[in-house]
Amino acid sequence: MRRWIATGWVLFFSFLAAETLSGEEAKRPFYEHPGDYRQQIDQGKADFKTRFGYELLDLEMGWKPEEIKELTLAFSRLPETFLHIPGVKGFYHFSKLRAAPEGMPVDDVPAATFPGFQTVYRSSQLSYQVEVDDQEPRVELFNSLFYEDREVLQNIVQHEMAHFFDIFQGYLSFSPEWLKISDFSFIPLPALDGRVGNDYLFAAVNNPDVDHYAPVSSRQLPTYSRQNPQEDFANSAAAYINYPYFRYSHPERYLFLKNKVFGGKEYFPATGASYRDQVVADFEKVLTDKDWDGVVRISREVGRDYSPEIESELVERLEKILEASPDSVRDTRLGVATCYLYSPKALKVRRNLIRKKRVALQTLLEVRRCGLMSRRSFEREFALWSLRNIYFFKTKGRAQIQFLDPALPLAGARGFETRYLWRIYYEGSSVHMAEGSYHVDGVRPGSIKIDLEKSAVGTLNLPTGKPLIFELGAQRVHPREFKRLNSKMAKIRFVIHKGFNYETPRSPRIQVIYPDRPEFKSLK
Repeated sequence: MRRWIATGWVLFFSFLAAETLSGEEAKRPFYEHPGDYRQQIDQGKADFKTRFGYELLDLEMGWKPEEIKELTLAFSRLPETFLHIPGVKGFYHFSKLRAAPEGMPVDDVPAATFPGFQTVYRSSQLSYQVEVDDQEPRVELFNSLFYEDREVLQNIVQHEMAHFFDIFQGYLSFSPEWLKISDFSFIPLPALDGRVGNDYLFAAVNNPDVDHYAPVSSRQLPTYSRQNPQEDFANSAAAYINYPYFRYSHPERYLFLKNKVFGGKEYFPATGASYRDQVVADFEKVLTDKDWDGVVRISREVGRDYSPEIESELVERLEKILEASPDSVRDTRLGVATCYLYSPKALKVRRNLIRKKRVALQTLLEVRRCGLMSRRSFEREFALWSLRNIYFFKTKGRAQIQFLDPALPLAGARGFETRYLWRIYYEGSSVHMAEGSYHVDGVRPGSIKIDLEKSAVGTLNLPTGKPLIFELGAQRVHPREFKRLNSKMAKIRFVIHKGFNYETPRSPRIQVIYPDRPEFKSLK
Protein backbone atom coordinates (compact mmCIF):
# COMPACT_ATOMS: atom_id res chain seq x y z
CA MET A 1 0.00 0.00 0.00
CA ARG A 2 2.75 2.48 0.92
CA ARG A 3 4.53 2.03 -2.41
CA TRP A 4 1.33 2.51 -4.43
CA ILE A 5 0.37 5.70 -2.57
CA ALA A 6 3.84 7.20 -2.91
CA THR A 7 3.96 6.49 -6.65
CA GLY A 8 0.45 7.85 -7.13
CA TRP A 9 1.25 11.18 -5.47
CA VAL A 10 4.48 11.55 -7.47
CA LEU A 11 2.60 11.08 -10.74
CA PHE A 12 -0.12 13.48 -9.60
CA PHE A 13 2.31 16.29 -8.82
CA SER A 14 4.26 15.60 -12.03
CA PHE A 15 1.05 16.15 -13.98
CA LEU A 16 0.40 19.50 -12.28
CA ALA A 17 3.96 20.60 -12.91
CA ALA A 18 3.78 19.69 -16.60
CA GLU A 19 0.64 21.82 -17.02
CA THR A 20 2.56 24.91 -15.89
CA LEU A 21 5.74 24.31 -17.90
CA SER A 22 6.49 25.56 -21.38
CA GLY A 23 9.06 24.92 -24.09
CA GLU A 24 11.46 22.00 -23.77
CA GLU A 25 10.56 21.37 -20.09
CA ALA A 26 6.92 20.70 -21.01
CA LYS A 27 8.00 18.05 -23.56
CA ARG A 28 9.49 15.66 -20.98
CA PRO A 29 8.07 12.17 -21.67
CA PHE A 30 6.01 10.34 -19.06
CA TYR A 31 7.11 6.87 -18.00
CA GLU A 32 5.21 4.17 -19.84
CA HIS A 33 5.43 0.49 -18.93
CA PRO A 34 6.65 -1.50 -21.95
CA GLY A 35 4.19 -4.19 -22.97
CA ASP A 36 0.90 -5.25 -21.40
CA TYR A 37 1.24 -4.85 -17.61
CA ARG A 38 -2.03 -6.67 -16.82
CA GLN A 39 -1.13 -9.56 -19.10
CA GLN A 40 2.25 -9.87 -17.36
CA ILE A 41 0.52 -10.13 -13.95
CA ASP A 42 -2.11 -12.60 -15.17
CA GLN A 43 0.55 -14.79 -16.78
CA GLY A 44 2.64 -14.74 -13.60
CA LYS A 45 -0.36 -15.79 -11.50
CA ALA A 46 -1.27 -18.55 -13.95
CA ASP A 47 2.29 -19.89 -13.98
CA PHE A 48 2.34 -19.85 -10.17
CA LYS A 49 -0.86 -21.90 -9.95
CA THR A 50 0.33 -24.40 -12.54
CA ARG A 51 3.67 -24.91 -10.83
CA PHE A 52 2.64 -24.88 -7.17
CA GLY A 53 -1.13 -25.47 -7.16
CA TYR A 54 -2.31 -22.26 -5.47
CA GLU A 55 -4.07 -19.14 -6.72
CA LEU A 56 -2.84 -15.61 -6.07
CA LEU A 57 -6.09 -13.79 -5.39
CA ASP A 58 -6.70 -10.07 -5.86
CA LEU A 59 -8.78 -8.68 -3.01
CA GLU A 60 -7.85 -5.47 -1.21
CA MET A 61 -4.47 -5.38 -2.93
CA GLY A 62 -3.53 -6.31 -6.47
CA TRP A 63 -0.46 -8.43 -7.12
CA LYS A 64 2.60 -6.84 -8.72
CA PRO A 65 5.05 -8.71 -11.00
CA GLU A 66 7.95 -8.32 -8.57
CA GLU A 67 5.83 -9.71 -5.72
CA ILE A 68 4.89 -12.77 -7.78
CA LYS A 69 8.57 -13.25 -8.62
CA GLU A 70 9.63 -13.17 -4.95
CA LEU A 71 6.86 -15.57 -3.96
CA THR A 72 7.86 -17.94 -6.78
CA LEU A 73 11.47 -17.96 -5.55
CA ALA A 74 10.31 -18.78 -2.02
CA PHE A 75 8.05 -21.62 -3.20
CA SER A 76 10.71 -23.10 -5.44
CA ARG A 77 12.60 -24.24 -2.33
CA LEU A 78 9.64 -26.00 -0.74
CA PRO A 79 9.30 -29.80 -0.80
CA GLU A 80 6.65 -31.41 -3.00
CA THR A 81 4.69 -32.29 0.15
CA PHE A 82 3.92 -28.57 0.67
CA LEU A 83 2.54 -28.08 -2.85
CA HIS A 84 -0.88 -28.78 -4.42
CA ILE A 85 -2.55 -29.37 -1.04
CA PRO A 86 -6.24 -30.09 -1.83
CA GLY A 87 -8.70 -27.67 -0.27
CA VAL A 88 -6.37 -24.67 -0.13
CA LYS A 89 -7.91 -21.96 -2.24
CA GLY A 90 -4.93 -19.65 -2.38
CA PHE A 91 -3.12 -16.59 -1.11
CA TYR A 92 -4.68 -13.22 -0.38
CA HIS A 93 -2.83 -9.92 -0.53
CA PHE A 94 -3.94 -7.35 2.09
CA SER A 95 -2.39 -4.17 3.39
CA LYS A 96 -2.32 -5.46 6.99
CA LEU A 97 -3.76 -8.06 9.33
CA ARG A 98 -7.45 -7.61 10.07
CA ALA A 99 -8.25 -10.44 12.50
CA ALA A 100 -5.69 -9.67 15.23
CA PRO A 101 -6.42 -10.09 18.95
CA GLU A 102 -7.25 -6.86 20.75
CA GLY A 103 -4.16 -4.84 21.57
CA MET A 104 -1.89 -6.66 19.10
CA PRO A 105 0.07 -4.34 16.74
CA VAL A 106 -0.77 -5.28 13.16
CA ASP A 107 1.20 -2.92 10.92
CA ASP A 108 4.38 -5.00 11.20
CA VAL A 109 2.80 -8.47 10.83
CA PRO A 110 4.03 -9.88 7.47
CA ALA A 111 1.74 -12.91 7.06
CA ALA A 112 -0.90 -15.05 8.78
CA THR A 113 -2.31 -18.54 8.25
CA PHE A 114 -5.96 -19.48 8.74
CA PRO A 115 -7.90 -21.19 10.23
CA GLY A 116 -6.98 -20.85 13.87
CA PHE A 117 -8.08 -23.18 16.65
CA GLN A 118 -8.80 -23.44 20.36
CA THR A 119 -7.69 -26.17 22.74
CA VAL A 120 -10.46 -27.54 24.98
CA TYR A 121 -10.74 -30.40 27.44
CA ARG A 122 -14.21 -31.96 27.15
CA SER A 123 -14.97 -33.56 30.49
CA SER A 124 -17.92 -35.59 29.21
CA GLN A 125 -15.63 -37.29 26.69
CA LEU A 126 -12.45 -37.27 28.79
CA SER A 127 -10.85 -35.84 25.66
CA TYR A 128 -8.26 -33.18 24.89
CA GLN A 129 -9.47 -31.56 21.69
CA VAL A 130 -8.12 -29.12 19.12
CA GLU A 131 -11.22 -27.45 17.70
CA VAL A 132 -10.41 -25.84 14.36
CA ASP A 133 -12.22 -22.59 13.56
CA ASP A 134 -14.84 -22.52 10.82
CA GLN A 135 -12.75 -20.43 8.41
CA GLU A 136 -11.62 -20.78 4.83
CA PRO A 137 -8.09 -22.26 4.73
CA ARG A 138 -5.82 -19.54 3.42
CA VAL A 139 -2.61 -17.57 3.85
CA GLU A 140 -2.87 -13.79 4.02
CA LEU A 141 0.22 -11.88 2.93
CA PHE A 142 0.56 -8.24 4.00
CA ASN A 143 2.42 -5.23 2.68
CA SER A 144 5.24 -5.42 5.22
CA LEU A 145 6.28 -8.83 3.83
CA PHE A 146 7.35 -7.34 0.53
CA TYR A 147 9.63 -4.79 2.21
CA GLU A 148 11.73 -7.55 3.76
CA ASP A 149 15.07 -8.78 2.43
CA ARG A 150 14.73 -11.78 0.15
CA GLU A 151 16.19 -14.17 2.72
CA VAL A 152 13.71 -13.05 5.40
CA LEU A 153 10.76 -13.02 2.97
CA GLN A 154 11.45 -16.61 1.92
CA ASN A 155 11.78 -17.72 5.53
CA ILE A 156 8.41 -16.16 6.41
CA VAL A 157 6.61 -17.74 3.45
CA GLN A 158 8.10 -21.17 4.17
CA HIS A 159 7.17 -20.82 7.85
CA GLU A 160 3.54 -20.12 6.92
CA MET A 161 3.46 -23.05 4.49
CA ALA A 162 4.68 -25.30 7.32
CA HIS A 163 1.61 -24.19 9.29
CA PHE A 164 -0.55 -25.08 6.29
CA PHE A 165 1.03 -28.51 5.95
CA ASP A 166 0.55 -29.06 9.69
CA ILE A 167 -3.16 -28.20 9.50
CA PHE A 168 -3.80 -30.60 6.62
CA GLN A 169 -1.85 -33.42 8.24
CA GLY A 170 -4.08 -33.52 11.32
CA TYR A 171 -1.69 -31.28 13.29
CA LEU A 172 1.56 -33.22 13.44
CA SER A 173 2.66 -30.55 15.91
CA PHE A 174 0.21 -32.06 18.42
CA SER A 175 1.28 -35.65 17.77
CA PRO A 176 2.76 -37.54 20.74
CA GLU A 177 6.05 -37.90 18.86
CA TRP A 178 6.46 -34.18 18.21
CA LEU A 179 5.38 -33.23 21.73
CA LYS A 180 8.01 -35.58 23.11
CA ILE A 181 10.73 -34.25 20.80
CA SER A 182 9.87 -30.60 21.41
CA ASP A 183 9.20 -31.12 25.14
CA PHE A 184 5.87 -29.32 25.41
CA SER A 185 3.38 -30.21 28.12
CA PHE A 186 -0.15 -29.02 28.93
CA ILE A 187 -1.62 -27.02 31.77
CA PRO A 188 -5.35 -26.49 32.39
CA LEU A 189 -6.90 -23.03 32.28
CA PRO A 190 -10.21 -23.27 34.19
CA ALA A 191 -12.78 -20.53 33.66
CA LEU A 192 -13.17 -17.92 36.40
CA ASP A 193 -16.73 -19.14 37.00
CA GLY A 194 -15.90 -22.79 36.36
CA ARG A 195 -16.76 -25.75 38.52
CA VAL A 196 -15.05 -29.08 39.12
CA GLY A 197 -16.07 -31.36 36.23
CA ASN A 198 -16.66 -28.51 33.75
CA ASP A 199 -14.93 -28.25 30.40
CA TYR A 200 -11.88 -25.99 30.38
CA LEU A 201 -9.25 -24.58 28.03
CA PHE A 202 -5.71 -25.86 28.17
CA ALA A 203 -2.41 -24.43 26.99
CA ALA A 204 0.83 -25.99 25.77
CA VAL A 205 3.92 -24.76 27.63
CA ASN A 206 7.60 -25.31 26.93
CA ASN A 207 10.06 -26.81 29.40
CA PRO A 208 12.10 -23.98 31.01
CA ASP A 209 14.84 -26.47 31.92
CA VAL A 210 15.48 -27.27 28.24
CA ASP A 211 17.90 -24.83 26.62
CA HIS A 212 17.20 -25.50 22.96
CA TYR A 213 13.96 -25.03 21.06
CA ALA A 214 13.75 -24.49 17.30
CA PRO A 215 16.17 -21.81 16.08
CA VAL A 216 14.51 -18.52 15.21
CA SER A 217 14.77 -16.25 12.19
CA SER A 218 16.41 -12.84 12.37
CA ARG A 219 12.93 -11.29 12.50
CA GLN A 220 11.63 -13.26 15.48
CA LEU A 221 11.97 -12.90 19.25
CA PRO A 222 14.40 -15.32 20.94
CA THR A 223 11.45 -17.04 22.68
CA TYR A 224 9.24 -17.37 19.58
CA SER A 225 9.57 -21.16 19.25
CA ARG A 226 8.67 -21.58 22.93
CA GLN A 227 5.21 -20.06 22.46
CA ASN A 228 3.52 -23.31 21.42
CA PRO A 229 4.22 -26.55 19.47
CA GLN A 230 2.88 -25.03 16.23
CA GLU A 231 5.45 -22.21 16.14
CA ASP A 232 8.20 -24.63 17.15
CA PHE A 233 7.13 -26.93 14.29
CA ALA A 234 6.97 -24.12 11.69
CA ASN A 235 10.30 -22.66 12.79
CA SER A 236 11.83 -26.13 12.60
CA ALA A 237 10.57 -26.55 9.03
CA ALA A 238 12.03 -23.17 8.03
CA ALA A 239 15.30 -24.14 9.74
CA TYR A 240 15.37 -27.46 7.84
CA ILE A 241 15.30 -25.54 4.55
CA ASN A 242 17.53 -22.59 5.42
CA TYR A 243 19.90 -23.26 8.33
CA PRO A 244 22.90 -25.52 7.59
CA TYR A 245 23.55 -26.32 11.27
CA PHE A 246 19.99 -27.37 12.13
CA ARG A 247 20.68 -31.07 11.50
CA TYR A 248 23.54 -30.90 14.05
CA SER A 249 21.98 -28.66 16.69
CA HIS A 250 18.53 -30.33 16.68
CA PRO A 251 19.02 -33.90 15.37
CA GLU A 252 15.71 -35.31 16.66
CA ARG A 253 13.67 -32.53 15.08
CA TYR A 254 15.66 -32.88 11.87
CA LEU A 255 15.07 -36.63 11.57
CA PHE A 256 11.33 -36.28 12.28
CA LEU A 257 10.97 -33.62 9.58
CA LYS A 258 13.03 -35.57 7.07
CA ASN A 259 10.86 -38.66 7.42
CA LYS A 260 7.41 -37.22 8.21
CA VAL A 261 7.37 -33.84 6.46
CA PHE A 262 9.98 -33.45 3.70
CA GLY A 263 9.67 -36.89 2.13
CA GLY A 264 13.41 -37.49 2.48
CA LYS A 265 14.38 -34.27 0.66
CA GLU A 266 17.51 -32.65 2.14
CA TYR A 267 19.05 -29.23 1.53
CA PHE A 268 22.52 -29.56 3.07
CA PRO A 269 25.02 -32.45 2.99
CA ALA A 270 25.82 -34.35 6.17
CA THR A 271 29.39 -34.70 7.48
CA GLY A 272 28.85 -36.93 10.50
CA ALA A 273 30.50 -34.39 12.81
CA SER A 274 29.06 -33.12 16.08
CA TYR A 275 27.50 -29.66 16.23
CA ARG A 276 30.48 -28.20 18.05
CA ASP A 277 33.07 -29.82 15.77
CA GLN A 278 31.27 -28.78 12.58
CA VAL A 279 30.90 -25.14 13.63
CA VAL A 280 34.49 -24.83 14.86
CA ALA A 281 35.89 -26.44 11.71
CA ASP A 282 33.87 -24.12 9.48
CA PHE A 283 34.87 -21.11 11.57
CA GLU A 284 38.57 -21.97 11.41
CA LYS A 285 38.35 -22.27 7.63
CA VAL A 286 36.73 -18.86 7.03
CA LEU A 287 39.21 -17.23 9.42
CA THR A 288 42.15 -18.87 7.62
CA ASP A 289 40.73 -17.83 4.24
CA LYS A 290 40.12 -14.29 5.54
CA ASP A 291 36.50 -14.73 4.51
CA TRP A 292 35.12 -12.11 6.89
CA ASP A 293 31.60 -12.32 5.49
CA GLY A 294 31.77 -16.04 6.19
CA VAL A 295 32.63 -15.24 9.82
CA VAL A 296 29.48 -13.12 10.05
CA ARG A 297 27.39 -15.84 8.38
CA ILE A 298 28.49 -18.58 10.79
CA SER A 299 28.07 -16.30 13.82
CA ARG A 300 24.54 -15.48 12.68
CA GLU A 301 23.66 -19.17 12.36
CA VAL A 302 25.07 -20.06 15.80
CA GLY A 303 23.29 -17.06 17.34
CA ARG A 304 19.86 -18.35 16.33
CA ASP A 305 19.95 -20.52 19.45
CA TYR A 306 22.17 -19.95 22.50
CA SER A 307 25.00 -22.49 22.84
CA PRO A 308 27.38 -21.01 25.45
CA GLU A 309 30.26 -23.45 24.98
CA ILE A 310 30.34 -23.00 21.21
CA GLU A 311 29.98 -19.22 21.44
CA SER A 312 32.84 -19.06 23.92
CA GLU A 313 35.14 -20.91 21.49
CA LEU A 314 34.18 -18.62 18.60
CA VAL A 315 34.83 -15.50 20.63
CA GLU A 316 38.27 -16.82 21.68
CA ARG A 317 39.18 -17.27 18.03
CA LEU A 318 37.97 -13.76 17.20
CA GLU A 319 40.10 -12.33 20.02
CA LYS A 320 43.15 -14.15 18.69
CA ILE A 321 42.65 -12.83 15.14
CA LEU A 322 42.17 -9.30 16.49
CA GLU A 323 45.59 -9.38 18.20
CA ALA A 324 47.02 -8.58 14.77
CA SER A 325 47.50 -5.02 13.54
CA PRO A 326 44.30 -3.08 12.86
CA ASP A 327 42.53 -3.68 9.57
CA SER A 328 39.41 -1.57 9.06
CA VAL A 329 37.56 -4.05 6.80
CA ARG A 330 38.37 -7.11 8.90
CA ASP A 331 37.75 -5.40 12.23
CA THR A 332 34.39 -4.04 11.11
CA ARG A 333 33.15 -7.42 9.89
CA LEU A 334 34.36 -9.21 13.03
CA GLY A 335 32.67 -6.54 15.13
CA VAL A 336 29.43 -7.24 13.26
CA ALA A 337 29.92 -10.97 13.88
CA THR A 338 29.96 -10.41 17.66
CA CYS A 339 26.50 -8.80 17.42
CA TYR A 340 24.99 -12.21 16.64
CA LEU A 341 26.43 -13.87 19.76
CA TYR A 342 24.84 -13.63 23.23
CA SER A 343 28.01 -14.48 25.14
CA PRO A 344 29.03 -11.52 27.37
CA LYS A 345 32.55 -12.04 25.97
CA ALA A 346 31.25 -10.96 22.55
CA LEU A 347 30.15 -7.61 23.99
CA LYS A 348 33.61 -7.19 25.51
CA VAL A 349 35.26 -7.73 22.11
CA ARG A 350 32.89 -5.24 20.48
CA ARG A 351 33.52 -2.61 23.15
CA ASN A 352 37.29 -2.97 22.84
CA LEU A 353 37.12 -2.44 19.08
CA ILE A 354 35.10 0.74 19.60
CA ARG A 355 37.21 2.10 22.48
CA LYS A 356 40.44 1.55 20.56
CA LYS A 357 38.86 3.34 17.57
CA ARG A 358 39.34 0.33 15.33
CA VAL A 359 35.62 0.36 14.51
CA ALA A 360 33.25 3.33 14.63
CA LEU A 361 30.17 2.79 16.80
CA GLN A 362 27.95 4.39 14.17
CA THR A 363 29.24 1.96 11.54
CA LEU A 364 28.14 -0.98 13.67
CA LEU A 365 24.79 0.58 14.51
CA GLU A 366 23.97 0.78 10.80
CA VAL A 367 23.74 -3.03 10.88
CA ARG A 368 20.25 -3.94 12.10
CA ARG A 369 21.38 -6.75 14.40
CA CYS A 370 24.01 -4.56 16.05
CA GLY A 371 21.40 -1.88 16.58
CA LEU A 372 19.11 -4.40 18.28
CA MET A 373 21.95 -5.59 20.55
CA SER A 374 23.03 -2.05 21.47
CA ARG A 375 22.78 -0.44 24.89
CA ARG A 376 20.40 2.19 23.57
CA SER A 377 17.94 -0.41 22.21
CA PHE A 378 18.05 -2.48 25.39
CA GLU A 379 17.70 0.35 27.88
CA ARG A 380 15.11 2.38 25.97
CA GLU A 381 13.01 -0.41 24.52
CA PHE A 382 13.63 -4.08 25.37
CA ALA A 383 14.09 -3.57 29.12
CA LEU A 384 10.61 -1.99 29.21
CA TRP A 385 8.84 -4.94 27.58
CA SER A 386 6.23 -6.62 29.72
CA LEU A 387 6.40 -10.38 30.31
CA ARG A 388 4.30 -12.68 28.12
CA ASN A 389 2.42 -16.00 28.09
CA ILE A 390 1.85 -15.94 31.86
CA TYR A 391 0.12 -19.03 33.31
CA PHE A 392 -0.85 -19.95 36.88
CA PHE A 393 -1.12 -23.63 37.82
CA LYS A 394 -0.22 -26.08 40.57
CA THR A 395 2.32 -28.89 40.69
CA LYS A 396 1.82 -31.40 43.51
CA GLY A 397 -0.35 -28.85 45.24
CA ARG A 398 2.24 -26.03 45.06
CA ALA A 399 1.35 -22.77 43.30
CA GLN A 400 3.47 -22.07 40.20
CA ILE A 401 3.74 -19.34 37.61
CA GLN A 402 5.34 -19.78 34.19
CA PHE A 403 6.02 -17.11 31.55
CA LEU A 404 8.23 -15.93 28.70
CA ASP A 405 10.72 -13.08 28.96
CA PRO A 406 11.96 -12.27 25.41
CA ALA A 407 14.39 -9.64 26.73
CA LEU A 408 16.16 -11.99 29.16
CA PRO A 409 18.83 -13.31 26.73
CA LEU A 410 19.81 -9.75 25.78
CA ALA A 411 19.81 -8.66 29.43
CA GLY A 412 22.31 -11.41 30.22
CA ALA A 413 24.39 -10.58 27.16
CA ARG A 414 24.71 -7.00 28.38
CA GLY A 415 25.67 -8.06 31.92
CA PHE A 416 22.35 -7.33 33.64
CA GLU A 417 20.90 -9.51 36.38
CA THR A 418 17.12 -9.87 36.44
CA ARG A 419 14.81 -9.98 39.44
CA TYR A 420 11.16 -10.83 38.86
CA LEU A 421 8.82 -9.09 41.28
CA TRP A 422 5.30 -10.39 41.78
CA ARG A 423 2.27 -9.73 43.92
CA ILE A 424 -1.27 -11.09 44.26
CA TYR A 425 -4.37 -9.18 45.34
CA TYR A 426 -8.15 -9.47 45.19
CA GLU A 427 -9.80 -8.19 42.04
CA GLY A 428 -10.97 -4.62 42.69
CA SER A 429 -8.48 -4.08 45.54
CA SER A 430 -5.04 -2.51 45.51
CA VAL A 431 -3.98 -4.14 48.78
CA HIS A 432 -1.83 -7.18 48.02
CA MET A 433 -2.18 -10.39 50.01
CA ALA A 434 1.10 -11.92 48.83
CA GLU A 435 4.32 -10.83 47.18
CA GLY A 436 7.70 -12.23 46.30
CA SER A 437 10.71 -12.16 43.99
CA TYR A 438 12.89 -14.49 41.96
CA HIS A 439 16.45 -13.78 40.79
CA VAL A 440 18.32 -14.98 37.69
CA ASP A 441 21.68 -14.01 36.22
CA GLY A 442 23.72 -14.86 33.16
CA VAL A 443 22.33 -15.56 29.69
CA ARG A 444 19.14 -17.63 29.94
CA PRO A 445 16.78 -18.84 27.16
CA GLY A 446 13.89 -16.62 28.30
CA SER A 447 11.48 -19.17 29.78
CA ILE A 448 10.91 -18.97 33.54
CA LYS A 449 8.93 -21.04 36.05
CA ILE A 450 8.62 -19.77 39.63
CA ASP A 451 7.48 -21.70 42.68
CA LEU A 452 5.40 -19.01 44.38
CA GLU A 453 5.69 -20.59 47.81
CA LYS A 454 9.50 -20.67 47.67
CA SER A 455 9.78 -17.11 46.33
CA ALA A 456 7.11 -15.53 48.54
CA VAL A 457 7.85 -13.14 51.39
CA GLY A 458 6.45 -14.98 54.40
CA THR A 459 3.83 -17.73 54.15
CA LEU A 460 1.75 -18.05 50.99
CA ASN A 461 -1.92 -18.72 51.68
CA LEU A 462 -4.12 -18.16 48.64
CA PRO A 463 -7.92 -18.28 48.95
CA THR A 464 -10.10 -20.55 46.80
CA GLY A 465 -13.15 -19.46 44.82
CA LYS A 466 -12.17 -15.77 44.72
CA PRO A 467 -11.10 -13.83 41.58
CA LEU A 468 -7.45 -12.89 42.02
CA ILE A 469 -5.03 -10.65 40.16
CA PHE A 470 -1.42 -11.74 39.62
CA GLU A 471 0.93 -8.88 38.76
CA LEU A 472 4.45 -9.49 37.45
CA GLY A 473 7.37 -7.32 36.38
CA ALA A 474 11.10 -7.59 35.67
CA GLN A 475 13.79 -5.43 37.24
CA ARG A 476 17.15 -5.40 35.42
CA VAL A 477 20.16 -4.47 37.54
CA HIS A 478 23.75 -4.03 36.34
CA PRO A 479 26.08 -4.93 39.24
CA ARG A 480 28.96 -2.73 38.04
CA GLU A 481 27.27 0.18 36.29
CA PHE A 482 24.62 0.58 39.05
CA LYS A 483 21.77 0.80 36.56
CA ARG A 484 18.26 -0.31 37.44
CA LEU A 485 15.66 -0.73 34.70
CA ASN A 486 12.04 -1.75 35.28
CA SER A 487 9.73 -3.42 32.79
CA LYS A 488 6.07 -2.61 32.38
CA MET A 489 3.90 -4.66 34.72
CA ALA A 490 1.84 -7.54 33.31
CA LYS A 491 -1.34 -8.93 34.89
CA ILE A 492 -3.50 -12.02 34.68
CA ARG A 493 -6.80 -12.94 36.40
CA PHE A 494 -7.34 -16.37 37.87
CA VAL A 495 -9.40 -18.34 40.40
CA ILE A 496 -8.25 -21.33 42.42
CA HIS A 497 -11.15 -23.79 42.36
CA LYS A 498 -11.40 -26.07 45.35
CA GLY A 499 -10.74 -29.65 44.34
CA PHE A 500 -9.61 -28.78 40.80
CA ASN A 501 -6.90 -31.11 39.42
CA TYR A 502 -4.09 -29.22 37.70
CA GLU A 503 -2.20 -32.39 36.81
CA THR A 504 -2.48 -33.38 33.13
CA PRO A 505 -0.95 -36.30 31.19
CA ARG A 506 2.55 -35.56 29.93
CA SER A 507 1.59 -36.12 26.27
CA PRO A 508 -2.15 -36.75 26.08
CA ARG A 509 -3.69 -38.06 22.91
CA ILE A 510 -5.13 -35.07 21.05
CA GLN A 511 -8.33 -35.29 19.02
CA VAL A 512 -8.54 -32.75 16.18
CA ILE A 513 -12.07 -31.56 15.40
CA TYR A 514 -12.38 -29.98 11.95
CA PRO A 515 -15.34 -27.80 10.90
CA ASP A 516 -17.93 -29.09 8.46
CA ARG A 517 -16.28 -27.59 5.39
CA PRO A 518 -15.59 -29.38 2.10
CA GLU A 519 -11.87 -28.54 2.37
CA PHE A 520 -11.57 -30.79 5.44
CA LYS A 521 -13.75 -33.73 4.34
CA SER A 522 -10.78 -36.04 3.81
CA LEU A 523 -9.52 -35.27 7.34
CA LYS A 524 -12.71 -35.90 9.28
